[in-house]
Amino acid sequence: MVKIGVVYFSGTGTTAKLAQAVIEGAGAEVLDLPIVGDDIVGGRWSNDALAEHLDNCDAIILGTPTYMGSISGQMKSFIDAMAPRWFSQVWKDKIASAFTASSLASGNKSSTFSGLATFAMQMGMIWCGTGGSFSDGVNPNGFYFGAGATASAPDQLTEFDLHTARHLGARVTELAVKLA
Repeated sequence: MVKIGVVYFSGTGTTAKLAQAVIEGAGAEVLDLPIVGDDIVGGRWSNDALAEHLDNCDAIILGTPTYMGSISGQMKSFIDAMAPRWFSQVWKDKIASAFTASSLASGNKSSTFSGLATFAMQMGMIWCGTGGSFSDGVNPNGFYFGAGATASAPDQLTEFDLHTARHLGARVTELAVKLA
């Protein structure tokens, strides 16, 4: 069975709710790996145990709120701390994907997805987008890089957004199984 790592930061709970939908959809062995305040020490991310868990995953799905049109500072700190894994290419050929939420329909989520996909490409990973169509009840916001949700409060995520997140989790698992 494949192992999926879902690593995310959630400031208000919205991204955590999306993470739970991704995990639910994955239907595989999933590691729920939130980035928490104690992971940031002196302004830098530091949690070797979490990173080592990801080393042993077949796929890694990243989640972050879109803050001011970009990746949250907490997720960016995590990404910066992965430089040693870039040197070793330990994540090469793992599946990568992402999810994000902002309070506006666009909210510049595309910038967030672009940053996360660039990170994955630099790590030698294989990017997996949603692959879903709104005609299938998936991806109503049209973010094909990953699951992009809109919510001005955690309890305002739509069923369409949650369904898209579950779909993304299932799609990543499906691809990871094919490549395993």
